[in-house]
Amino acid sequence: MKLIRKWLLKLFQLIGIILVILLVGVFIFSVPSLWKKIYTYPKLDKARSEILNKYKKPNQFIRQTDYKGVLHSHSYWSHDSRGILEEIVPAAKKAELDFIFLSDHARYQLDSFPRGYHGIYDNIIIESGTEKSGLMVNPMQSVILNWDQPKDSLIKQVTQSGGLVLYVHTEEKHEWDNPDYQAMEIYNIHTDFIDEEKEGNLRSFVINSIFNGNKYRHWAMREIFDEQKVILARWDSINQFKKVIGMAASDAHNNQSLRARYTKDGMVEWVGPNAKTISIVDAGWKEKLLLSEPDVAGWAFKLELDTYFHSFNFVNTHVFSDSLSNINIKDNLVAGHAFIAFESLANAKGFQYFSTNTKQDVNAIMGDSISTGAVNKLKAVSPFPVQFKLIKNGEVIDITDNIYSYEYNKEITPGNYRLEAYLDFNGKQIPWIYTNPIYVY
Repeated sequence: MKLIRKWLLKLFQLIGIILVILLVGVFIFSVPSLWKKIYTYPKLDKARSEILNKYKKPNQFIRQTDYKGVLHSHSYWSHDSRGILEEIVPAAKKAELDFIFLSDHARYQLDSFPRGYHGIYDNIIIESGTEKSGLMVNPMQSVILNWDQPKDSLIKQVTQSGGLVLYVHTEEKHEWDNPDYQAMEIYNIHTDFIDEEKEGNLRSFVINSIFNGNKYRHWAMREIFDEQKVILARWDSINQFKKVIGMAASDAHNNQSLRARYTKDGMVEWVGPNAKTISIVDAGWKEKLLLSEPDVAGWAFKLELDTYFHSFNFVNTHVFSDSLSNINIKDNLVAGHAFIAFESLANAKGFQYFSTNTKQDVNAIMGDSISTGAVNKLKAVSPFPVQFKLIKNGEVIDITDNIYSYEYNKEITPGNYRLEAYLDFNGKQIPWIYTNPIYVY
C-alpha cells in the first residue's frame, strides 16, 4: 500500500510539473499578445482617434466622384474559398465599398463569363473575373476564354475586347515588357503575409490574432504590414517606358479559419485553412459543446483570422469616375484615375491629386498625361493632416510636414509624378495613400 501511495504521489507530482510547464509555456507565448491588448493597441486606437478628430472636409477639385472598392477577391467559385453572397455583401456594406472585382480561380481551361457572382447586389457592383497564371482578368462581357492559348494572346484578346487585365502577385516573375496588360498590384495582403512565413513570425501572428481578434483584429492584421518597396520600385521603373496603373489587392478569401457546420444528413463537417475539409463526423460531445445556431452561411462554429470585412477594410482602390457602373469603373481604372489607401487607418474619401494651369483651373488628375507648357502646379488635398512625398520617376523630390493641402510650384520638367501620403501615429509616419502618377511630357 505504501508503495502504491508513493507511486501515486510521484505521478501527481509529475502531472503537476507538466501542468506548470504548460502554463509557463502558455504564459510566455501569451505575454506579447497580452501586452498588445492592454498597452500597444489601445495606444494605437487613441492615436487613430486623434487623427480622425482632425478631419476637415476638403473642397472638391476633381469633378468625378470617388468610388471605393476592392480588386482581387474570391468567393465560393474558387477552390480555396467557401464565401457566399450572404457573407460578402454585409462585409462590403460595412466597409463602405462601391464595387468588388472578383478574381476567382479558374475551374476549367475553358473559362466562361459571366459566372459566379456578377451584377449589382444591394447597390454594390460585383464583376466576375479569374485569377490564373499571374493574371487577373475581367472580360466585362459574355465570352469563353481558353487558358490553353499563349498568355500574351489571352491578354491581347481580353484588353482589345474592352476587358481588364492585371498582373497579380507582383513579387513573382512576369513579362513586364508585354505591351497589353493595363495594371499591376502595388500592394497585396497575401504578398505581405508571405514575409511572416519567411521570417518565422507566422505562429506569433496566429496567436496574436486569436488573442486579440475580437476587439483589435484591425491592429492584429496590421502586424503583417511591410511597405512593398521592391514592388513600388519595379512599378516606377516600368512606368518609364509603359503606362501601368497601380492598384491594391485585398486578395480576400475568408479562409484562414477553423469552422464547422451541419451537413444535410446531420453529420458535422470541420473545415480548416484554405477551405479544405478536415473531417466529417457524427455530432459528438465536442460538437455539442462548441457548435451553436448556424449563421447565414450555415457555420455553427467559427474561429476566423481573415474575415471578409477586415480584408475589405484593410486596403482599397479609389477610382474617380463620372458614374458608378462596371464599365465606367474599369475605364477610369485603366486611365489611372485612382489611388490606393490603407483604409483601416483612416477613410480616404476626399483625398485628391491633380495639376492646375496658370489660372488655377484643374487640367489633369492622377493617371492623365499633360505637357510641361500646360501644367503650372501639382496639388493635393487630404481630409487629414499628412506628410506628403512627391516622387518623380521613382525618386523622392519633395517632402512636407503634416499638412492638409500640398502644392508643388517648382519647375516641372518631363517625368512621372506620383504622391505618397503618410499619417503620423505617435511620431511615426505610416504609409496611408499611394496615388497613380500624373505623366508630364
